[in-house]
Amino acid sequence: MAYKDGQPFNENHLRPCPMLENPEKLKEMVHRTHAKSTDLQSSESVDHLCDKCQSYAKNWQPIADELWQEYHKNS
Repeated sequence: MAYKDGQPFNENHLRPCPMLENPEKLKEMVHRTHAKSTDLQSSESVDHLCDKCQSYAKNWQPIADELWQEYHKNS
């Protein structure tokens, strides 16, 4: 329900994912709801998982925002 209630995770639809483009959103959801990993073979904390996405999210944000603004300026 937290996932559903949190949508959209970003108003820029080129940055929709709560893990890849908005890792802080996934962390917040998991911590707030006390969700647990169901991967019994290689469990990973949400902090560790999302931390691996921070660089991608940071690098993609300015490009995605520029593309999104340009698209909406011309439509």
